[in-house]
Amino acid sequence: MTSRTFKFAVACAAGAAGAIPAAAQRAPAVDVGPYLMPDRAAEIALARSAAPRSISDSATIMVLGRVGFVTAVQGTNGFTCLVVRSLSDPLTSATRWNPKSVAPHCFNPPAARTVLPTVLAQTAWVIAGLTNEQIIKRFDDGYASHRFVSPAAGAMTYMLSPEQTLGPNNSHWVPHLMFYYDKSASPSMWGVGDSVTTIINGSAGDPNATVLMLLVPVRRWSTGASAMDP
Repeated sequence: MTSRTFKFAVACAAGAAGAIPAAAQRAPAVDVGPYLMPDRAAEIALARSAAPRSISDSATIMVLGRVGFVTAVQGTNGFTCLVVRSLSDPLTSATRWNPKSVAPHCFNPPAARTVLPTVLAQTAWVIAGLTNEQIIKRFDDGYASHRFVSPAAGAMTYMLSPEQTLGPNNSHWVPHLMFYYDKSASPSMWGVGDSVTTIINGSAGDPNATVLMLLVPVRRWSTGASAMDP
């Protein structure tokens, strides 16, 4: 892979403001049916569960359609919530085609502007049937043309939904926050390396990654319920 491929830990990301790329406006080459939720209202509710209601009630909500994510509710606070599917997992991930993976995210305004567009694009390109090599090339070209940019300072995402289903074991894991940063910034600035601790996970293991993340587990789900073991 080139230096513009992506590393999104666990079950990262999809969809902010912006239209679906024109190349994806044709009949899907991938059977997206297994990844769709038949109840639009249920998907909106699941997307909102990514963050506390004080945030998600006023957020933009996106839902997955036949060619990619589309806006279902226009918000007012700059946050964007949606249920990310495995289609936006790293291109070599073993979980990339897992239709049971549902990962509600709520991106704050800096992340909605600078991180989410890349996830929207990858989801649409995968559905359209582009190869890994074609996707990598489009990301390279997108960064070169400044269609895509590095994560803005403070870019982060809430993943606090008790209904999230992540990873190869389809587990709920734990509620957590994800902070995005550019590859050029060493994980050492956060006090972590490539190892996982009980507090912070540095997802910097891919030398080809452009966007890296720190995962910070928290104590409570978006409902306020405790995530701590008895």
